[in-house]
Amino acid sequence: MRALFVTAVLVVGLAPAFPADAADPALGEKIYLKRCASCHAADGGGNAKMAGILKVTIPDLRATTKSDAELRTIIAGGKPPMPGFGKQLSSDELQAVVAYSKSLTKTGR
Repeated sequence: MRALFVTAVLVVGLAPAFPADAADPALGEKIYLKRCASCHAADGGGNAKMAGILKVTIPDLRATTKSDAELRTIIAGGKPPMPGFGKQLSSDELQAVVAYSKSLTKTGR
């Protein structure tokens, strides 16, 4: 019984919550364009005008090397001055945005 419990904890704890490959790309694009593109630009390259207004450097998502888990953490929790979207988006929506954001990279993944 204990071995089953330990196995279950390891599987649940180490497995990603929702693989990016299974995310809905159309949903990710829709959410990205509505909530992210004003700062990150539709192509992920960053909006220079918004960067100037906010006095920050907006990362070029096309060049990100962050993992799915890292992106999900940033999208959910925010990174000043970017707000977090963890309370507004469902788990599936968050993962769809992660997958869409990764699709913008120059390598496509």
